[in-house]
Amino acid sequence: MLMKTFLKFIFVIAILAAIAFGVKSYFFNDTAANQVGELISTKVVTDTIKTTISATGTLEPVDQVEVGTQVSGDIAKINADFNSKVKKGQVIAELDKSKLQSTLKQATISYKSAENDLNYKQSTYNRIKKLAESKSASAVELEQAEYNLNAAKLSVEQRKNEVAQAKLNLSYATIKSPIDGVVLKRAVDVGQTVAASMSTPTLFIIAKDLVQMKVMASVDEADIGQVKAGQRVSFTVDAFQNDTFHGTVQEVRLNPTTTSNVVTYTVVITAENPDQKLLPGMTATCTIVTQEITDAVTIPVKALKFTPAEGTPMMDPKDMPRPQRPKTAEAGDNFPPPPPGMGPGGPGGASTGAKKKHKKPKLEGNLVWININGKAAPRPVKIGLSDGVNVQILRGLNVGDSVITSQEVISTKSNIKSEAKSPFMPQRPGKKRK
Repeated sequence: MLMKTFLKFIFVIAILAAIAFGVKSYFFNDTAANQVGELISTKVVTDTIKTTISATGTLEPVDQVEVGTQVSGDIAKINADFNSKVKKGQVIAELDKSKLQSTLKQATISYKSAENDLNYKQSTYNRIKKLAESKSASAVELEQAEYNLNAAKLSVEQRKNEVAQAKLNLSYATIKSPIDGVVLKRAVDVGQTVAASMSTPTLFIIAKDLVQMKVMASVDEADIGQVKAGQRVSFTVDAFQNDTFHGTVQEVRLNPTTTSNVVTYTVVITAENPDQKLLPGMTATCTIVTQEITDAVTIPVKALKFTPAEGTPMMDPKDMPRPQRPKTAEAGDNFPPPPPGMGPGGPGGASTGAKKKHKKPKLEGNLVWININGKAAPRPVKIGLSDGVNVQILRGLNVGDSVITSQEVISTKSNIKSEAKSPFMPQRPGKKRK
């Protein structure tokens, strides 16, 4: 009985040892299970790199005028309609003038009556003045005649002003265009009564010129600090989705607008409209270029996040070419010394092809890995502007260098070839993350 129990115990121990050995071989023998694949590189190139912000706005004419009337009356004629092109001084509407003409006639009669009274008072004054000189009229009578003469003169001036006002009101009954432009809106019809007693009613809205338009864009408060006058803008409208229009930031208005606790500022963007495709009221989706550098030395952003896998062949620092300073580098910049601890074959003095774990050297700034004849070599770099996809290199790389962006790793367990890269980088469309 004891022998059977002892044999069972030995059998269980053997099974557990076999399981432990298999688990260790599967999970911990990476060097046997994985093989290092090909380094995936891209060339250092010169390109235009820029940063942008997005905003939406409404298209408006650069200048538009609301045409109204200063007198009340009925609309007798309309000589302009929607989309009509008008010239400055052109008659676009007329009010009924019969009442205004009657008022002018009455004012003219009153003026002539006042002139007649003035002539009578003037002759009376002259007669009494002669009598006073011969002591035939008293001083009181002379003063009264002079008073009456002055009152008659004032009455003539008053009636004269009334005639002028009546003529002016009659001229207001003829509505003329104040500018050259296009009628955007007609707000009245023939026979309609307009009353100008409290405020000036709007009859027409005329746009000065549709060859040039402006976009009133709303920019979020988080982005407004980057917007300056003179910056380049591109925008699209829903009516012409395949066309891109261009403009320039004219001004940033300081008056904020708060809607649902969201603060925005109005940015005025001017744009040419030679084909007159852009119409007032269209919604524009704008892209404002806040920074732009042409002919910049650039690499993909993901190159800054790459770290070689175990077993990657490393370049001996003694054989590494010393990079030249790019044209875009700052004056007085010197290329930093090779990373510390970089012995033959890579970090820690490992020989070429050694399968020790590679650790990124502790350096100030940024580090990328370049591909030299299939071997990885570290290169400290100084970066500049980034648009999220590419980044500017101020020093450390030359145009034409091969920068490693990722690495293929072949797993012998499942014969699957995968690309070693950062899990935080965006995946290619249609490609599942492994």
